[in-house]
Amino acid sequence: MPEKLLQEEKTKIDLLAIAFHNFNQATQSLEESYQTLKDEIAHLNKKLAETNRELTRKVEELSRIHSYLSNILDSMMEGLIAINPQGKISIFNRAAQEITSQPREKVLGSSYQKVFGDKNRAFTHLLKKTLEDRKPLMAERKFYRENEVVPLEIATNPIKRKDREIEGALAVFRDISAIRKLQEEIQHKQRLAMLGQMAASVAHEIRNPLSAIEGFALLLKDTFREDTKKSQWANNIVKGTRNLNNLVSNLLNFARPLKVNFQQIQIKEIIENSLSFAFQRIGEEKLNIQIKKEIPTQPIKIIADPELLEQAFLNLILNAIQSMANEGKLTISVDKQVYLHPSPHEFFREWEGDYILTKSYGEVHIRFSDTGCGISKEEMKKIFHPFYTTKAKGCGLGLTITQRIIQSHGGGIKVESKEGKGTTFTIYLPLDEIT
Repeated sequence: MPEKLLQEEKTKIDLLAIAFHNFNQATQSLEESYQTLKDEIAHLNKKLAETNRELTRKVEELSRIHSYLSNILDSMMEGLIAINPQGKISIFNRAAQEITSQPREKVLGSSYQKVFGDKNRAFTHLLKKTLEDRKPLMAERKFYRENEVVPLEIATNPIKRKDREIEGALAVFRDISAIRKLQEEIQHKQRLAMLGQMAASVAHEIRNPLSAIEGFALLLKDTFREDTKKSQWANNIVKGTRNLNNLVSNLLNFARPLKVNFQQIQIKEIIENSLSFAFQRIGEEKLNIQIKKEIPTQPIKIIADPELLEQAFLNLILNAIQSMANEGKLTISVDKQVYLHPSPHEFFREWEGDYILTKSYGEVHIRFSDTGCGISKEEMKKIFHPFYTTKAKGCGLGLTITQRIIQSHGGGIKVESKEGKGTTFTIYLPLDEIT
C-alpha cells in the first residue's frame, strides 16, 4: 500500500480518536450537569416540602386562632355586630342572633340597614353615625323583633387600622329586659314597703282601742245574758272587733319583711298539708266540692320555705273554694319541666332583702284549676294589688301575700280565667337540682 494512503488512514484514525475523546468529555460533562441538576431538584423538593409543612402548620394555627376567636365571640352574652365601610355585616355572633332573632347565614354580607329595617332605624343610626363621625357612642334603644319590643343597651366603636384609616364599625349590645324587670320589682317592693310602714303605724294605733272595745263588749254580753236581743248586739260587737283585729294582724304580717327559711322540701307534702285545712273547711260548711290531685309519684324536690309555701297554696285553695260557692271541682296538678339550656323564665330570688338573678335548667309547675265564677278582664289586672277584693268579707291581701311569697322563692305566678267557667292559677318555681 502506498505510503500516502497509509498516512491518510492514520489521519482519519487520529481524527476519530479526537472525536471520540471529545464525545466522552461532552458525555461526562452532561452527566455531571445532570447530576448537579438532579441534586438541585432534590434540594428544591426538600425545601418545597419544608415550606409546605410550614404552610400547613401556619394554616392549622390560623384555623385554630380563628376557631378560638369565633368561640370567644359566640360565648359572649352580649350581641356583637361588625360592619365594613360599605355597611355590609362581616361579624354576627350567636348572642346577636338570639337577641335580634336574625339567622347569621342570612345577615352576613348583607346591608345592616336592610337587615334590621325601618322599625329599628334608631338602632342602625348609631352604627351609621359611628362610621361618619369616627367616634364611639353609647345609648339605650328599643329593638323591634317579630311581635315584641326589647330594650337594648348599645355601645358602638369605629374599627381603625394602624394608619388610623376606618375599616368599619362595631356594635356591642345586650338585652336589658331582666334589669328593667328587676328595677320594676325593686320599685314595687319600695312602694309596698312604704305602704306597709303606713299600715303598720295605723294598725298599732287601732289595735289598743279594739282590745278595749272587745273587752267592754264581752262585759255587756254577760250583763245582757237574760236579754237575747241585747246579748246578740253585744255578740255582734265582739265579732266585729275580732274581724277588725284579724285585719290588723294581716296588715302587720304584710308590713313585716319576709324571712325565708330555705330548705329542701317535697312539693307533694306541702300540697297535702295545705289540703288538710281545706278539707276541714269543706266539712264544716258542708260544701259539695271535689278536689282532684294530679301529682307525679316520683318525688319532686325544691329548695323553699315549707311554711310560707304552704300559706301561699292554702290562699289559692281557699280562694278557689269561695269562687265555687256550694259546689264545684278543684284540680291541683304538678309537673316538672327540664331544659337543655336555661329555662325561659328569669328567676329573681330574694335573699336577705336583696334580689339575686338566677338561671335554672328546670322548673316545677303547680296549677290550681277551679270551676268557679271566673274573673273578669278588668279584675285580672288588679287581683294582685294590695287591698283589692271582690269578696264581701276579706281585706284583699291574700293574693298579694301569695305573689310575694312565690317571688321571694325566685318563682312567678300567672292566672288564666273565663267568666262563668273557672280560673287557673299557675305557680312556677326553679328546680335547684334536676332529679
